[in-house]
Amino acid sequence: MRKEKKLEQFYDSLSSHYERMHKKRFCDKILEYFTLFYLPKRKLKILDAGGGVGRFAIPLAKQGHSVVLSDISQGMLDNANKLADKQKLKIDYIKESVVDLSKHLSSSFDVVLVMNAILDYCGDYEKALGEINRVLKKNGLLIGTVNNRFVYSASHELKKGNIGLFNKSMASGDRYISWGGAKGHWTHEFTLDELKTSLKDSSFEIINLLGVFNLLGKYADVSTFSKIKQMKLFELQIEYAKKEEYLNNSTDFFFVAKKSSESQQL
Repeated sequence: MRKEKKLEQFYDSLSSHYERMHKKRFCDKILEYFTLFYLPKRKLKILDAGGGVGRFAIPLAKQGHSVVLSDISQGMLDNANKLADKQKLKIDYIKESVVDLSKHLSSSFDVVLVMNAILDYCGDYEKALGEINRVLKKNGLLIGTVNNRFVYSASHELKKGNIGLFNKSMASGDRYISWGGAKGHWTHEFTLDELKTSLKDSSFEIINLLGVFNLLGKYADVSTFSKIKQMKLFELQIEYAKKEEYLNNSTDFFFVAKKSSESQQL
């Protein structure tokens, strides 16, 4: 609960300017592309868990899907509501943590999204995966991203010369992060094997794993590039995201998993 409270306070403090900070991020365009690519071609009931200011909920609502946006931060939900209202979009908003989806009935969603490291930040990813499995319908999809432990630890602790902290982060997967001028919070980052095992243990069948940011990295700023060059970079990253040999080069792992047949019998 203490970790959740700190996380709530962290995102509440960023909520008023979060959309401006992340507007038109190159990385989110890539995530949106793959999310839409893997969605079934019909109208869906989707839970965007930890959906923030609606970066993915809004385009999904535009496509006519029934979207529930949940977040631990009321500030994020309030700002998501404002952004959606401007576009006259219907989205339902619920304040909750992904580790406790008790406000939702079992087998009530076709898809659950956990984008931009929600499983890393939630404090108990195993409990979160169990809850997600419960609320998904038969053959329901889980789509999301987690941080690559090696890349983040190497590009932060090791880059600063803190070898001891690097070794500690690599051994446990736990790191304390702070950004955006707000007080920080704890995160648990994944190895590729840990991600695969966690999904399997939570009764999910992996459909695909992609290295969505294995070229320029997640936080690459391409705003100064021409539109033609941005499009070429986008196409190149889409291509390389699918190359298994470069999967571990990506700052984040993108995964698509299906609720397994075994869990449907529980």
